[in-house]
Formats: sequence, structure tokens, C-alpha cells
Amino acid sequence: MTSSNFTPVGEQVGQFYDKLMGAFDASLYGPNIHVGFWDSQEDSTGLEEAANRLTDMMIERLQVRPGARVLDIGCGLGGPALRLAQVTGVEVVGVSVSRKQVDKANLLAEEAGLSGKVSFQHGDAMNLPFDDASFDAVWMLESVMQMPDRAAALKEAARVLRPGGRLALTDNYERETISAERRPVIEGILKRYLTQSPASFEAYPTMLREAGLRCAEIVDVSENTTRQSVRRLGEALAENMAELAAKVDPEVFAKLKPAEGENMEMPEVGYLIVTARRPQDA
Repeated sequence: MTSSNFTPVGEQVGQFYDKLMGAFDASLYGPNIHVGFWDSQEDSTGLEEAANRLTDMMIERLQVRPGARVLDIGCGLGGPALRLAQVTGVEVVGVSVSRKQVDKANLLAEEAGLSGKVSFQHGDAMNLPFDDASFDAVWMLESVMQMPDRAAALKEAARVLRPGGRLALTDNYERETISAERRPVIEGILKRYLTQSPASFEAYPTMLREAGLRCAEIVDVSENTTRQSVRRLGEALAENMAELAAKVDPEVFAKLKPAEGENMEMPEVGYLIVTARRPQDA
């Protein structure tokens, strides 16, 4: 695909992550760009291990067998895709709107000896460069929230999914009613990361059905993921701020660095794991 096939939002997100690449050299999550999962407030698991734990939960939901072909939409640095291939023996194709992420992900696949099983390419979730029904499973690990139209993204994911195939994703949602006073604050924080407004829990089954999918599970894991990650990542970032400032594009760093005393927690915004499948008769 050429850049002309990309939506304006896709282009913007891709450029954002290209400029942010320096931060991943000092990544606190390892080759991951998603939150972690902790069993409790007392769980002392590190950021990278907690992120891998969430990846493993997603792997379980895909229910794939060796030899299956899986699409990772919004693959980031490719850490989850590599783990998926190592654990299950599947073939994984990842797409990202960031060219630098794709380059780094392919390098990590080569270093892991998985170049023949896992590959990454530049592509837009809103216009996937794949044939209909060409994958046995699809996942969107913390990426659909940065797409301009969730419903359209789900339809595109369903298009490339084979009948009987499964989709697993994670997404932000409005867990508590956002007050008029708090909404601009929350929207401002999300906008910094080019993240869309939270989804609606109640609307998800309808979105899946209209995309041609059947909902299998929607579970709120907010207490074990975002609530924990914001606090723990904030502490880790404070300890590594100087290193990050030296590696990240100054414009992006200034935009993302919390202001003195700024509270980045958003208790009104929850975190969902969603699983669906494409009917056999589709």
C-alpha cells in the first residue's frame, strides 16, 4: 500500500509513533506497547511481565492451532505477535501505520529466528491490503481505540476473517458517566495519544453484529489493567525521565510529559477485552 491509501488519522498516528520510536529503545514494557495485567493491588509483577500476561490472555481467546494464519492489526513493535507465534506455532502477519515500527518489528522477528513465521508490513486498518477470508484469526491489541471509526474497523477485520474464525481485541470504554466538567479533561488526555473517545459497553455487541460477527465475550478488566498501569507506569517514567527526554522527539516529549501536579488517572474510562467470531455460514 502507498501512503495515499491511508486515512488522514492513520497518517497522523503513523507519524506520531515514528517520532515516539526513541522511547521504545528505553521501553519499560519490553517489545510491547500495551498495558499490563495484575492480579491484585499487591501484585508486584513488573511492567514487561504484566504486559506479557495480558498478551497470554489474548492468545487464549484466539483458540488457534499450529499452522493457522493470524493477522495482528496495529502490531506495534511486534512483541505480542512474536509471543503468539512462539506459544502456538501459528503464522502471524502484522500491520502498522508506523514504518519505523514495522522496521523494528521485522528486525526483532529476525533476531528471534521467526522471520519465516512472522512478518510485518506498513498498512492501514481501515483499508487492509489482504483478500477476503484470508486469516483464521485476527486480533487488535490496544489499537482499535486509535482508529477513526470503530465500526468500520471491525467490518474490515471481519472481511479478512475466515468463517468460523475468531477476533480478539482490547479497547477503552466509558465505564462511568463522564461529567460535563471532566469530559474536556479526559478528551484532552486521550487526544495527546491520538486516542478516540471511549467506546460504549452497551453498543459493542451491536457493532460486532453489524460487522458480521457474533459476540462471544466482553469483559471489564479495568481494575487489573489501566488502573494499575497508570500508577505503575507513572512511577517508572519518573525514574527514567532523563533517558526518555534524550531519546524522544522533543515536540512529542513536551506534548506527552505530564504537567507539574497533573493527574493522568481517568477512573471514568475502563478497559475491555472483547472476543467474537465470524459465523460458519457467513
